[in-house]
Amino acid sequence: MEAIQSTVSQALVTVTISLIGLLAAYATYGIHKATQKVKTQTAQLKDEDARRLLNNALEDVEELTIVTVASIEQTTAKQLREAVKDGKAEREELVALSKQAVNEITASVKPGTQKIIEENLGNFRDYISKLVEEKVLKLKTLT
Repeated sequence: MEAIQSTVSQALVTVTISLIGLLAAYATYGIHKATQKVKTQTAQLKDEDARRLLNNALEDVEELTIVTVASIEQTTAKQLREAVKDGKAEREELVALSKQAVNEITASVKPGTQKIIEENLGNFRDYISKLVEEKVLKLKTLT
C-alpha cells in the first residue's frame, strides 16, 4: 500500500509541476499579448496626436493665408492687376505680391508649426506658396 501511495504522490507531484509549467507558459503568452496590445494602442494614440497636431497646424495656416491674401487683395492686388492690364505696371509686381504673402505668413507661423507641416508635407514655403495661389484663385473667381 505504501508503494501505491508513493507512486500516486509522485504522479500528483509530476502532474502539479506540469500544470504549473503550463500555467506559467499561458501567463507568459497572456502577458506578451497584453504588452503587444498596449504598444499598439500607444502607437495609435501617438498617431492620433500627430494627426490632430497636423490638422490643427494646417487649419491655422490656412486661416492665416486666407486673411493675408484677402488683405493684400483688398489693399494692393486689385489695383495692380488693373495697372498691369493698362500697361502701367509689370506682371512681376503681381508675382512679388505672392512672395510678400508667403513671407508674411512664414514670419507669422511659429517654428514648431512649420516643423509639423514639413515633417508631413515637405517644404513649408512651397506649401505656403501653393496655398497662397489657391486662395488667390478662389478670391478671383468670387469677384
